[in-house]
Amino acid sequence: MKQHLVEFVHIRVHDGQEEEFLASRPGAVADVAAAVPGFISAPVIAKGDDGLWTDVWIYDSLEQAEAANAKATDLPGFTRMAAVSDVVSVDMTWMPVG
Repeated sequence: MKQHLVEFVHIRVHDGQEEEFLASRPGAVADVAAAVPGFISAPVIAKGDDGLWTDVWIYDSLEQAEAANAKATDLPGFTRMAAVSDVVSVDMTWMPVG
């Protein structure tokens, strides 16, 4: 069975920076899409009651997710988003593709 790796990235946005955070996300997604073969999509971002944002990123494999994370500091859109936020945790799981 074919599967995709799904990252659930839990993020705390710096005070007063949510507008910038959300405005920078499309550039981060576009940069990853251009730089990482096997990136599928980043279909959802949502804010929880605890104030943390959960950003969902989907890849063909663990290797592509790791490549995206390794290249993140070299991607301007991604560094713009990272400048106003801190990653609290990352959960990874597998999603069946049917």
